[in-house]
Amino acid sequence: MPTGRTGQPRDTEMKPLAALLLAACLLPSARAAEPEQTRLIGYYSNMQIEGADDPHFLSGYNIALYQRKAETLSHVAVAIGSPEPVRATVSKLTYNPKKKCLTFTAQYSAGLSTNPVKGAPDREVLKVIIFSGVVRPQSISGKVGVRDFYCSKCKPVFKRVTLKRIEEMGRTGELQAFPQ
Repeated sequence: MPTGRTGQPRDTEMKPLAALLLAACLLPSARAAEPEQTRLIGYYSNMQIEGADDPHFLSGYNIALYQRKAETLSHVAVAIGSPEPVRATVSKLTYNPKKKCLTFTAQYSAGLSTNPVKGAPDREVLKVIIFSGVVRPQSISGKVGVRDFYCSKCKPVFKRVTLKRIEEMGRTGELQAFPQ
């Protein structure tokens, strides 16, 4: 291999070698990064427009359910008088496909509020959603409870909800990449 004055290989010969090594390293990771296919169980919503003066305020919930092998995945969005829903972080999700029972806990931010500690900066208002219900062919019905994240001793306030299937968002069983 020809060398320059310093005894090192010339740059023109190193570039193809570096490109080859980079391609060899990236090829296996590109295959590993491909998402597994998921099957859509359904999109459900009970979003409503609130307020006659300004039609941009939404209120309600969106739930998207997916199945990947034996695992059930979900996205939940919440709107409480806001222009668009806020995505909630889902944890502790269980779905029994035979009994059609769905339960989950999720957290979302409802904005900022004054910190109760005098002189401390404002803090994020975190809410916890607790849901338990039944998935039917055209809807999800159940009860949803909301409580303050910072008050673990506080009991959630529960109410009954029904979310209707949104057909335009996809057909049941359709293969889709699970949105991250």
